[in-house]
This record gives sequence, C-alpha cells and structure tokens, in this order.
Amino acid sequence: MRRLAISCFTLTMLSTASIAQAQSSVTLYGEIDNALAYYNNVGHASLVTMQGADLTTNQWGIKGKEDLGGGFQAIFNLENGFDINTGKLRQGGREFGKNAWVGLSSTTLGTITIGRQLDPTVDLVQPFTADGYGPAFTTPGDADNNDNTFRVDNSIKYTSPTYGGLQYELMYGLGGVAGSVSSQETSSAAASYTYGGLGLAVGYIFAKNDGAGGVGTADQTQNNSVTPLFGGVAFVGSRMITHVAAQYVIGPFTANVRYSNAEWKPYGSFAAFNRTENFNTGATSLEYQVTPALVVNLGYTFTKSSGASSATYNTVAAGTEYSLSKRTTVYAIGGYSHAHGTTFSEDGNSVVAAGGSVGDLESSSSTPNQVALILGITHKF
Repeated sequence: MRRLAISCFTLTMLSTASIAQAQSSVTLYGEIDNALAYYNNVGHASLVTMQGADLTTNQWGIKGKEDLGGGFQAIFNLENGFDINTGKLRQGGREFGKNAWVGLSSTTLGTITIGRQLDPTVDLVQPFTADGYGPAFTTPGDADNNDNTFRVDNSIKYTSPTYGGLQYELMYGLGGVAGSVSSQETSSAAASYTYGGLGLAVGYIFAKNDGAGGVGTADQTQNNSVTPLFGGVAFVGSRMITHVAAQYVIGPFTANVRYSNAEWKPYGSFAAFNRTENFNTGATSLEYQVTPALVVNLGYTFTKSSGASSATYNTVAAGTEYSLSKRTTVYAIGGYSHAHGTTFSEDGNSVVAAGGSVGDLESSSSTPNQVALILGITHKF
C-alpha cells in the first residue's frame, strides 16, 4: 500500500509538471550570417570586405508564451541585432533593437502587441517579395522599407486571425509629445490573402520624424546614397509608403512581382532637398527549387526618383543557396546596378551624380555602375 501511494504521488507530480510545461514556454533562438564581399567601385576604388547579413540577419532573441485559458495566451519577444564582424550592437546601439514587445493573443479574436516592433507592411507584404533572397534583391537604399530598415517605437499593433486566407494588421506608434498628438507618430495598415499557390498583399505606412534631429517613432533610413541625407545630416520630415505585391507558387517555381511608392517630404530647410522626393519601384523575381537542398533565384528591380532630384536605378541580382543541413546554408549572390541622373549630397546642400547601388547594400558606387559579388554562410539556432 505504501509503495502504491508513493507511485500515485510521483505520477501526479509528473503529470502536473508536464501540464505546466505545456502551458508556458520560453525559446532562445538566433541567426548568424557572414560573407566575403567584393565591390568593383566604392569611393573610386574596388573594395573587398567582410560583410554580415547578406542572406539572413545577425540576431539572437528570446520569445515566450503562457497559456491563460479560454484560447488566450500572454506572449513576448526580445530580439537583439549585432554586427558579426565587430560585435557591436545594431539599430542605433539598442539592446533589443530588432524587437521588444509584449502582448495578448487569442485564437478567435486576434493578437495585440505593444512595444518596439515591425510594421504591418513588413509582416504581410514583404514575404511576397524577393527581399527574402537578400538585400541585393530589394529597393536601392531601402527607400520603401522593403528590407525592413526601420522599426516602430511606442507602438500598438493588432493582428487579426486568418479568415479563409485573409489576414490584416493595424498599427499606431504614439509620438509622446506634450501638446501635439500627431508629432513623431507612425501609422500603418496591411492585408494579405492566400489561396493555394497565390498570395496577394497591400500595405501602407506613414512615419513622421519631425522631432529635434529627426527623432520619431520610426527609425531613420540612411543606408546609402539613394535616399536623401544619407550621411551625417538627419532627415527631418515624413515618409509615406504604399506597397502591393503578388506571389505565385507552382511546383518548384516561385514568382514574385511588386510595386511601391515612397514619398519623402522634408520638414527642415535643406538647400537641395527642398521639396518632396518620390520613389517609384517595380520589381520581379523567380526562384527555382532545383533539389530539396539547392535553390537558385533571379531578380530585377527598377526604381525612379523624382522631385528635388531625379534618378533611375536598374538592378539585376542572382543568387544560389545550398543547405548543408536544416540549420546551415552556404550561398553566393551577384548583383549589378546602373544609375542615371542625380541624387543629393550627404549634407543636402547640393545635387550630385547618382551612383550605382546594388539593392540595400550599404556601399554606393562613385560612378553610375556597380558590381557586387558575395560568398557567405548562415547558421540558425
């Protein structure tokens, strides 16, 4: 009888522990990506450099959930971005610059999260574009945030459940400025629809960086010479971006097409960047899954800027990925960009010749043409 009592007690404790474990979880995860990169022209000379985040990103994070009953969960995510070649923090030196949010999720009502997070266009539109093949396949300078350069601080985001393939998201970032509700605010909305191999998405974001030194709830975008004031001068103004994309998967092929319009409006007194600059981008791509381990992709991006300055950018990129395991992939990417027209100097005081810029890679050419070759490895844990 005593043995039976002890056995029953042990089984009860193990059962309780199993239930508790099922009700809550915390996961540590991350990605590490590094590559050897060659540019034929950066600052009037060729460049060979170590360069991370050319296929995936460099990050580690902690995410968790707790079942609250009735289909509700408490959820959170803390995500850190870093430079693999220097060990420095990215996203302006923030500890958890890529994501830092907490929220509640319901299987029937949707999810509400609050904190620093990605906007709805990145969540719902970007997956149907070629940005997943690396920054060489996206908009030069990431003028339309297709490469998710910026996150949104102080934000509230609602994500709906999926209704027959349809899902939508709404976001608002509170500026927190006394006496001015709209100052430094960010608002965004997006929707996506999937049916079989077809995927459609549309999104919108409006971000005001009208605080001192360009402060706003959305981060600055100064990746290379394509966008206004890419150097040490802060952008003070607003960005309004609309984005539509479509994807179709048939057998081993995945085809994407997208269009975006990004309107950059200056709020400061800059000598050359003195009126609204528009960026219109059209892009298409094709991916072929050769084997379960091998994939090849090809993409073309056309961007035209107009306003205080005017330029066109034609970019072609090709890549291949080979999975050594479920977590480790080696890859090669090649890109070519040709620019024609003018862009802005770093200080915004003059208009200069536009330089070739392969996607959202950080180094622009000092001539109209640029070639980039990248060989790298990425590991997920």
